[in-house]
Amino acid sequence: MEKNYIDVLNEILKDETKIVDLSYTMEENMPVWPTHARYGSDVYESWDYGDAAIHSRITLGEHTGTHIDAPKHFIKGGTPIDELDVKRLMGRGVMIDATNIAPRAVLPLEQIKDFEQKNGEIRKGDIILIRFGWDDKYALQPNGAAFLNDWPGLSKEAAEYFVEKEVSAVGCDALALDAFGCDVNVSHVALLGHGIPILENLTNLSKLPVFSYVIGLPNKFKGGSGSPIRMIAFIA
Repeated sequence: MEKNYIDVLNEILKDETKIVDLSYTMEENMPVWPTHARYGSDVYESWDYGDAAIHSRITLGEHTGTHIDAPKHFIKGGTPIDELDVKRLMGRGVMIDATNIAPRAVLPLEQIKDFEQKNGEIRKGDIILIRFGWDDKYALQPNGAAFLNDWPGLSKEAAEYFVEKEVSAVGCDALALDAFGCDVNVSHVALLGHGIPILENLTNLSKLPVFSYVIGLPNKFKGGSGSPIRMIAFIA
């Protein structure tokens, strides 16, 4: 029987379904990568100026706040954000608790396999959400130093395992998926090199069960290396 997609959507959005926002509010003084453009907002029109409406000019980097890295970010000739399949960020979210990982350390492959033993196998098309608990350190500047330093990351072996599993995307709640101070961005190279986008600066992963349904939509910047993203999770 052909699926009735309206019924499917209504099932997802039924009253008892909980929606968890996984994205930070875009605002001035939010912590960003030190070499990246900072978020800014300037009012251009306003009722206070005698205008009929209000609007602001927004300036920001592609990787500001909760964002997605397209393959082009690290891979020459990689897919830019405007050509990334929108379905990449629609599917089963798999939340892996990695709050035991120390600052600057990496999540090992063994812990991923232990997770699968307890919860079931990671499947093709899954969206991996790694919770380091780093969003607990998030704060607007000048109080963002703890968030901007010493975060943990994903090991090369675990990243390569996700490639083998053909996951749809991999994300975390830290500033970057590779650990602070690493000499080589092994996770970025492994994942983006195989067309798997990366999500960074996620938040509220502590509110998710192991499995949920997630949707994220980036901006369609022509030739872009990434984009801020609004990411949400549905919990039945």
